[in-house]
This record gives sequence, C-alpha cells and structure tokens, in this order.
Amino acid sequence: MKLAIVVPVKSPSRAKYRLEAVLSDAERSRLALTTAREVFGAVAKLQGYGRFVISDDPAMLEEGRRFGLEPLTDRVNQGQSAAVHQGFAAAWDRGYTAALTIPGDVPAVTPEELDELCRFRPEIEVLLTPDREHTGTNGLRLVPPHAITLRFGEDSFNLHLAEARRANRSVEVKEVEGLRYDLDQPDDIVAFMQLNRQTATRELLTELAVLERVLAATPPRG
Repeated sequence: MKLAIVVPVKSPSRAKYRLEAVLSDAERSRLALTTAREVFGAVAKLQGYGRFVISDDPAMLEEGRRFGLEPLTDRVNQGQSAAVHQGFAAAWDRGYTAALTIPGDVPAVTPEELDELCRFRPEIEVLLTPDREHTGTNGLRLVPPHAITLRFGEDSFNLHLAEARRANRSVEVKEVEGLRYDLDQPDDIVAFMQLNRQTATRELLTELAVLERVLAATPPRG
C-alpha cells in the first residue's frame, strides 16, 4: 500500500465561524492558523508517505510547504468533500494506491497516532475515525483513494459508513484519541481543554481565556 496524507485547510479568515459567540474575527483566524500548524507539524514527522495540503488560500499553502507538505490549490472551492476529492485524485494520479485525510483542526493528534492509523490493517478499503460524538469524520483512509463517494458535512461519519456498505467495500472504525477533538463549536473547546495534552492550541486558548468565555456564555442548567 502506497499511501498519501491529504490535509484540507480553509482560509483562516473564513474559518471557525461557529465560534463567533466567544471569539473575535482576529482570534478565530489566529486559532485556525495555530491548529493548522500543529496538524502540519504532526504530518511532517511521518516518513514514507505522500504529504499534501489543499486550500484555496495561497498563504495556507505556503504554510504547509514550510512543513514539507506538497501544496495543492483547491480550484473548486465547494467545501471539504470537494477539496479532499481533488487531493485524493492528485494522489492517485501520482501513483498512490491509498489516501488518508484528516482535517486541519485536530491539534491534539500525534505523529505516532497518525502513523498507526496509516499502517492499520492495510487490507481494509474504508477506515473511519470518528469525532468524539460519532457524527463527524476526523480520519478517513480509502484503498483505493476513490473507493467511495465522499460525504463530509453534517453526520458524515454515518454517511461514510453507508457509502462503504452501498459500494460493498470492507469497512472498519478505529478510534484515535487525538482525532476525537476538533474545534468547531464552543462545546468542543470545553472537551479539548479537558484533554491532558500540551499543545500550542491549548496555550492559545488559555491565553485568550476562551474556556472561561464559553462557560460564561453557557446558560445554567435547571
């Protein structure tokens, strides 16, 4: 199995809009850039794989390049599924027989976790790693890269499972602790801060007192 890793990344200026209740525009942009750098850094430490970043933002492509990822321009700009599809197609064109994608906002993931995920049961055609709520897909490995139709978005985990079964592909779910935590909504901040991993993202959230903001904005129960 010759595998490529594809990281889709939005422009920081358009990212994290669901955190606008607790973060300013500048703070959301800073958070998006920090999380992307941490993901790039984890991917950069893996050897023997193709490593790609895809974005419509030239600055993010250059940021990925600094970490050793090959930049791919998102020429469609129609969301995560379209971006990953372009990345997987590019990987296939370059001779990769498998492809793994993770989002650019899972800053807790470690190189060791990613390497294990890459190597895990190479005979499985569709390998899924869910978020902490088992609704989103924070890791998707396909053998070959076009094994199923991509269905990122709301309830993508269950949609990807359904696609694998519809296509009669072998499928397995693998939990990865560092991929359970993305940072899309205020509740994600609370969960992430409870995870005992020292990251630049955690330092930034602590510096900005974001957890305190989230808790202050949360209506009391009862």
